[in-house]
Order: sequence, then structure tokens, then C-alpha cells
Amino acid sequence: MLLPWMTRRWLFWLMVATAGSSAAVPPATRPASADMTSRRTPLVEAIERAMPAVVNITSEKRASSNSRWPFSPEENRRPLVSGMGTGVVLDQRGFVLTNQHVVDQVNDIRVYLADGSSYPARILQEDRSMDLALLKVDAGRPLTPISIGTSSDLMIGETAITIGNAFGYENTASTGIVSALGIDVTLADDQVYHNLIQTDAGINPGNSGGPLINIDGELIGINVATRAGAQGIGFALPIDDVKPVAAGMLSTRKLVGTWHGLVAVERVLDGARRVVVSAIEAGSPAEEAGLKPGDELIRANNLALTNPIDLERALLDSSQGKPAALVVDRGGDRRELSLAPRPVSRTQAATTASPDSDEQVWRLLGLRTQHVTQEYVAVASPKLRGGLYVREILPGSLADQAAIRPGDILVGMHVGDRHLETIRPDNIMYILRQAETAGSQAVPYYIVRQNVLHQGTISLSEVYQAQAVSPTVR
Repeated sequence: MLLPWMTRRWLFWLMVATAGSSAAVPPATRPASADMTSRRTPLVEAIERAMPAVVNITSEKRASSNSRWPFSPEENRRPLVSGMGTGVVLDQRGFVLTNQHVVDQVNDIRVYLADGSSYPARILQEDRSMDLALLKVDAGRPLTPISIGTSSDLMIGETAITIGNAFGYENTASTGIVSALGIDVTLADDQVYHNLIQTDAGINPGNSGGPLINIDGELIGINVATRAGAQGIGFALPIDDVKPVAAGMLSTRKLVGTWHGLVAVERVLDGARRVVVSAIEAGSPAEEAGLKPGDELIRANNLALTNPIDLERALLDSSQGKPAALVVDRGGDRRELSLAPRPVSRTQAATTASPDSDEQVWRLLGLRTQHVTQEYVAVASPKLRGGLYVREILPGSLADQAAIRPGDILVGMHVGDRHLETIRPDNIMYILRQAETAGSQAVPYYIVRQNVLHQGTISLSEVYQAQAVSPTVR
């Protein structure tokens, strides 16, 4: 029997209401607090620890122009192009580390913290060879710095986590594993990255400059790139390669114009990471304070030290008239010392003010070079991609003592068990920094001379005595 239309409609809504009432009856569940406790895995805890120290970066710059004239009306009509990236907080005063390519030639930078607040930022330092930049955020309140780990003991297969501004989606976390270590990558713009960490954790557009962390929530790398057209292949700068560069960017000489003359490196002693004095500049405040090579730096201005970044952060609190309180271990004997950085003189500033890589190589090794392409070295080895043609040798220099001669083509150097090519002067500076960090007293080199590949060795002891390689002292 057919029901009247109004009756059928009433029965329909009754069925809907009944179904809704039935679905709304909650099943028996455990208390929410207990449920969350069981779900708070080590992975969740690692992300929770690191997230407050991650910032999302947005920027604007003018689109490129075909005009030959920089002040033409067309220049002012170029549209603004938005960019995005990620950074990590190194210090509570608002020092943020990111990739240099994230902020390259941008007009305005803004960072967004994990709590949703945002602040303008400015560029303090840039290192194109390592693709790193230091930003300053004036938040008016202390920020949460990230916990810095080490990349020296990474294991293939261990958990790796990325956090960042992936595709513009803020605070995005992704997990994977450490897939490979020691990877060299060349991008289309000839940017060469050495010794990268490879991971299948998501590194997408917007993740550049952000952290790669381990299961303890410690920073083990700075995300830099992903392989175009390939899924599950991303790369990060190992944090142990980043530390000396970041410490140099944070140095008192760079940021406040004071000088301490202390060169320190990170070492593993008794299973723990320590900061050890590797060199002291003659006549420096560090020498006057009684510091000596080999001293273990325990604390500076009440900050426990585990890496060179910690040391520079602590010394930033000290300016002229305000010495830094140091706790030092010297052969098992703990003592307290006072280090008072003083203003850099004009002479020091003129001779150490961040010269370009060509001048640094000349000053350190006595070598002037010019890039040459693969065709100049292919006869010696088809695997070579180019090198540095030696134009000039300073008599008596380290290069001269190592028997490098004008006309040679420098094609590579060795640090530990890694062969690194030398195509640009930046590559030499990177190698020297790695050698200092590793404590190498000499570096094997490879040259092409009259189409034959030769090997030699450069002693680095004089370089360390000059305290000029480490970016902590310029």
C-alpha cells in the first residue's frame, strides 16, 4: 500500500533522525589521557622537542628583468615574487640559520614561529659556498634554540625527521631513515654540495634551510635539496660540516666587532662531545687570559659547551669591560679563567675582513688559480670534471713547499678517506676547514702536470698556527 506523500516524508526524516541518534552513541573508550600516553612515541616526542625551534620563512623579491639598465622605469614595474623556506633558531636572542639560496637577493623576510606569531628578519651573514645564511629576528622575547647533535656517528637506517614549510604548509613533519652518507651533488646552477646526508624523509620545496633531526630531537643536518624527478631522495648538510661555518657567522668579530683570538674545535672525549682549544692567536685576549691549546672548555658565562656554536653564543654576552667567565679542564685540573674580548683594530679589520675565496687561498697557501673546464684535464683522467689552473705561486709559501708549480692544474684533495674535487677556490676553503675539524696535519693533493696526474702533500701546521682557516677567526 502506498502511503500519502506527507506520511512518507515524515517517515524518511524519522529514519534519518534515528540513524543519527544511533551513530551518536559513543562506544566505551579508555580515558583520553591514557590513550595519548600510549600514542606519545619517541617519534612524537622528538618532533615536540624540536618544533618550537623551527621557523617558517617567507620572502619577496623583484622578478628578473631583460632590461639592460638598472634604473629604467621597467625595473620598478617588475612584479614581486614570493619565496618560502625554513630555518632553525640557534640562540634565544633570535639568531636563525637557513640556506643562503632561501634569502638570496630578497627584499623582505618574515619568519613565523611555531606558536603562529610572526616577525620581520634581516640577513646578518651569508656563505654561498656552504649555502648558509644567518638571520636576526627581533621578537622582543627569548626564542627556543634547537638542540644540536652530531653527524659523526650517523647510522644507515636510523630514523630521520624533517620539519618545515613544505609547499607552504607550515610546521609540516615527515619521517624516514638515513639512506646514505657522504653524497656529493651538483645542481643545475653549478652549486656543488659535498658530503651530504641522503634521506627518504620528505624534503620538499619550502623545506630548504630546515632541520633534519634524529629520534632524540637533535639537529643532525640542514635540509638543502631534493633530487628532481625522484621520490624519496632528499639531501641535508651534515651538522658537523655546518658547525664551524655557523660559529664563524656568530663570532664576536663578525657581529659586534670584538676579538678574542680563541680557536676551538669539537672533539669526542670519554664518549662525550667537548669543545677543545686548538690554537691561540699571539697577543690575543685568549692568550692573556691564560688559555692554552688542548684546554677543554667546560662552560662559558654559565652555558655548558658541546660545540663551537655554543662557545660563540656565550662569548657574544661579553663585550669590552665585561669579561667572559670560563671553566676550563687542563689535564684533569679544573680552573676558572676570565676572557675579555676587545675591539678589533683597524689594522686587524683590514687584514681579516672576510676576503673572497681567491684571496683566502692566496693568504693561506700562496696560490692564485683560475677555473678550467674538463677538456683541460680529460687526457689525464676522463673522470675529472675540471680543476684550478695555477697562475702564480708565492715563493716560500705552503704551495711552494709542496712542490706545486705555475701551470699545474689542481684537481682534488683528500680529507680522511674522502676525495674532494677542486673546481673553485671555495672548494679549497671547504677542504681546509674539514681538515682542521678532523685534526689533519697534512692534506694529500692531486694535480695534472703535462697531462699526467701527480700526487703530493700540503702541510697544514703553519695554517693552524696562523688561525686563519677556521671561520671563527677572520
